[in-house]
Amino acid sequence: MKRLISAMKTDVTLQIRTKLYHVGIGVAVLIAAMLAWLIDPSQLFAYIPALMLLVIGGTTMMYVAAMILFEKEQGTLNATIVSPLRTSEYLWSKILTLTFLATLEGSVMIGGAMLVMHFLSGVTLPNIPLLLLGMVLIGILYTLVGILLVVRYDKITDFLIPMSAAFIILQLPFVYFLGWVKMPFLLAIPTSA
Repeated sequence: MKRLISAMKTDVTLQIRTKLYHVGIGVAVLIAAMLAWLIDPSQLFAYIPALMLLVIGGTTMMYVAAMILFEKEQGTLNATIVSPLRTSEYLWSKILTLTFLATLEGSVMIGGAMLVMHFLSGVTLPNIPLLLLGMVLIGILYTLVGILLVVRYDKITDFLIPMSAAFIILQLPFVYFLGWVKMPFLLAIPTSA
């Protein structure tokens, strides 16, 4: 347990140094402002699932790729192999810290949009516990998919094509949520939950 906590502290420190928190919160604030400006408050609840998939999922996958590729480039993955840190602890550290970042980003994005809408005209609150659970599950899923995809690549440019393919497949439920298509089989994709 001590190794996992130590690895998580190191991951959070690295995420702060590489400005992932700055980028994530900045993107979330920009999207919150756009949502408050473009979407009618009565329709926000319909857009939240699609936003979770598109924004939180996409940024989480890019964050995990950036972190692992940075660690490869710096040689810290080679050092991790000979350290007492187990592979499972390394993976759990990435999953937990990046899921926290994704949840924070999603909370700022949705919470910021709801706050602005509340002051402008009023907004209906979504089911907050269910929303947080969805953010956590999306963070975990996209972190794991990102890890599975990035391990064989050494450059971010090599990673972008396979990431795009996985991203498109995982994002398909958003067209169902927005009502663009009525194909219930899209709900079989894990991200539809």
